[in-house]
Amino acid sequence: MGNNRVLRAGAAGLLVCVTHHAHALDASQAQSGGMGKTVRSSVHEAASVYAAPGLVWVGERFDVGAGGGLNTDGSRSFFVGAHDGQTSAIGLGVHWISHRREAVPSVDELPGWRRKGETFDNEVESSVIAAAIGGGGVHHLFGFGVGLRYYSRTSTLRGASRSFNVAPSVAGVVADQVTLSLTVENPLPFEYIDAPLGVGTGARWQPTPRFAVALDTLTDLGSVPGEVRFSPMVGAEMWLHEMVPLRVGWTQDGITQRQQVTLGFGVASDAMDFSYACGGLWSSDSGPTLHQLAIRLSM
Repeated sequence: MGNNRVLRAGAAGLLVCVTHHAHALDASQAQSGGMGKTVRSSVHEAASVYAAPGLVWVGERFDVGAGGGLNTDGSRSFFVGAHDGQTSAIGLGVHWISHRREAVPSVDELPGWRRKGETFDNEVESSVIAAAIGGGGVHHLFGFGVGLRYYSRTSTLRGASRSFNVAPSVAGVVADQVTLSLTVENPLPFEYIDAPLGVGTGARWQPTPRFAVALDTLTDLGSVPGEVRFSPMVGAEMWLHEMVPLRVGWTQDGITQRQQVTLGFGVASDAMDFSYACGGLWSSDSGPTLHQLAIRLSM
């Protein structure tokens, strides 16, 4: 009986420790979500304002987007954003991401672990407002930018917390086919659970308007003290019809080590993209499946 109590208490402590590990927010939306979450070289995606601010100047365009996601475990996310790289001498962007999930199981669902009515770390919402400003070459083939990030997190046991950080970034287009980006994540020395120090890269090869492959990486230097965690993301997009892109990808989370295949499709044109993505139908564990919807308007 005593050993069982020790095991239960140890398991409870382990869950709380895992919950408290830092973890970068997932910025992908349906367009990149179907391609293995390869957002760091996606010129037209609003989430690039957060993930790779150097892209706000690369590619002369004005885009607005909105959407959200729903996991089968009940957690959900929302985003809205816009970026402008054509109406002024600098590139500008803003992006809001919110991730929400319900309470971690209570004592009623895990009997004997804690006092009745008490719950584990119950995160209600974690969000970030990201703004980006950038500039670069005359023909929008090279850009540099900096992202300004305001983080907010609310949980039952920890209350509300806030933080600020930055994300300097460079990006460029090579031979009209390859888009590259390099971003330093959260270099300011402010410890915050959703803002670990890291380095993100993105590469996208698009030899034709109807076919593309992409590779993103995130080297996480701050989520687990003393350890470096590496997250690779790969994806491809091929157009079945002039207005129907099909997407597939694979990603591995460097913190949880979870691998998953992503799938997606959309209805798109030069002026609009309405997309759906699904991640986790096949994964290396029994984790939740994510469904995402997003719309983008280009002007």
